[in-house]
Amino acid sequence: MFADGADCLSMIGQLERVTLDTDWTCIAAVLMGTHYHLIVDAGERVLADAMKRINWAYAVNHNKRHRRKGHRVGCRYVSKPIDSEAYLLGCYRYVVRNPVEAGLCERPEQWPWSSYATTIERSTAFPFVDATLVLDQLDANHEIAIERLRGLCENPLVPYGQDLPVALRPASRDEVSDTSGT
Repeated sequence: MFADGADCLSMIGQLERVTLDTDWTCIAAVLMGTHYHLIVDAGERVLADAMKRINWAYAVNHNKRHRRKGHRVGCRYVSKPIDSEAYLLGCYRYVVRNPVEAGLCERPEQWPWSSYATTIERSTAFPFVDATLVLDQLDANHEIAIERLRGLCENPLVPYGQDLPVALRPASRDEVSDTSGT
């Protein structure tokens, strides 16, 4: 699907255009060689129209650059509703860790075609991405929320599906028991 960096930049540009003029919020985006992942907050009709625009415009541009014809996306997109905070965090982690799990980089922020580095303020490559829904679940303080998001996404040992917001919060002084025996 993406033959080179220029193809990825073309897709990022298309995602930005659609995000800026569509009633949706792009929470995360990761481009892989053969597919891409998006987490968006949108109504079903908005989602269908936006995905059609993204895939059509990308195909036109890709075909022009590579002197090809036909579809670039093999099948219709898959859309799954995210119905809980824990599921949103699990999906976010899955999406941004996809390049790591595929062996393409060691840490999520190293993948140049991921919005994760922008979310943790290490890049400006995806300025249209707004991960506020994810960050707000981790802490009201933006800096603390980013550190917790890094703990969630950069730690390969955090299991999927746990109550992640609670698991990422440090224990309060009341929760720490004195084990010194004094």
